[in-house]
Amino acid sequence: MNFVKKFLAVGICGAVLSLSAQAEEIKVLGAASLKYVLEEIKNDFLKDKPNDKIEISYISSGKAYAQIKNGAPIHLFVAADVSYPAKLYEEKLAPAKEEIYAKGKLVLWSNNENFKLKEFKDILNPKITHISIPNPKVAPYGRASVEALTATKMLDAVESKFVTGESIGAATTYVESKNAEVGFTALSMLGEGGINTPEMSYVAIDEKLYKPIDQALVIPNYGKDSKLAQDFKAYILGAEAKEKFLKFGYSVE
Repeated sequence: MNFVKKFLAVGICGAVLSLSAQAEEIKVLGAASLKYVLEEIKNDFLKDKPNDKIEISYISSGKAYAQIKNGAPIHLFVAADVSYPAKLYEEKLAPAKEEIYAKGKLVLWSNNENFKLKEFKDILNPKITHISIPNPKVAPYGRASVEALTATKMLDAVESKFVTGESIGAATTYVESKNAEVGFTALSMLGEGGINTPEMSYVAIDEKLYKPIDQALVIPNYGKDSKLAQDFKAYILGAEAKEKFLKFGYSVE
């Protein structure tokens, strides 16, 4: 009997150690505009992987790129554009090229019942004194906002009213908290799964007014040997995740 108990104990310990050895934990940097959709995708992906863990931090794509370049231990980078992941590959900081997973859409929005938006030029309303915008230097949606305003020759009229957020998340919060009457954000931040209030209104910006916001992901060198990072990347590029991106207002091919 003692032999049997000892045999069972050894077997159980071996099984536990085997599961522990197979379990992985990875760190991901995601663009702030992905805050809602990527959490849903992650939760679906982990449903049959109870021992694995994925920690996602949401910041501007430019800051994420800088952190990885400076040696941050990141297994996967899911950006809001193509340029930052491409830079990592070009600088030999990623073993394989970036891959596009979706295309984002820019909107002008308000969370104030006194500023119900119907068209882009409503931004010229003289009663608007604060316009929230993601930092164009590090946030792709901020760059797109400036491009759209420049194309419509409205930039000079509104630039002095800008309230700049270091990420699209920060810029969106300014409008959500009514510290800015209107602001630019990604369609993915609003509606189902995102911000949805009775006071909210938004207008989609004509996609011809800004360069396409093709969004890409890449595995940095730190994550090249991680099976979980490879599997999560493949899942984000797959059919199930595409359905999620469509639900949150992205375009996918």
